Amino acid sequence: MTILRLVILAVAVALGTVLVAWWVVPILGAVYGLLSRKSASPGLVAALGGALGWGGYLAIVSFGAPVGEFGRQLGEAMQLPSWAPMAATLLFPALLAGPAAWLTARVGSKTDTKRR
Repeated sequence: MTILRLVILAVAVALGTVLVAWWVVPILGAVYGLLSRKSASPGLVAALGGALGWGGYLAIVSFGAPVGEFGRQLGEAMQLPSWAPMAATLLFPALLAGPAAWLTARVGSKTDTKRR
């Protein structure tokens, strides 16, 4: 069940980024955190979903494009290894979605216990 949630969240993150903008990633993470506040690790699933969503989108867009060469040149310009720009591209949505999901899951579970 967690894998299905992960795939759905990854697709939602990719589509949300394409159709709206990058800032939809923490919003989707927060929504996922509210919906899965009873699960064991909503922050981890949301972080993986964000990284997989952007990674999948990057893979689709890079067909026929010299993404590896661009990563190498960008890494050289920044005086970093060639893998660093791609890693940062995947780390960014993970750091947006993961904490948003974790925080909203914790806040949502606190409000549930106060209502009872």
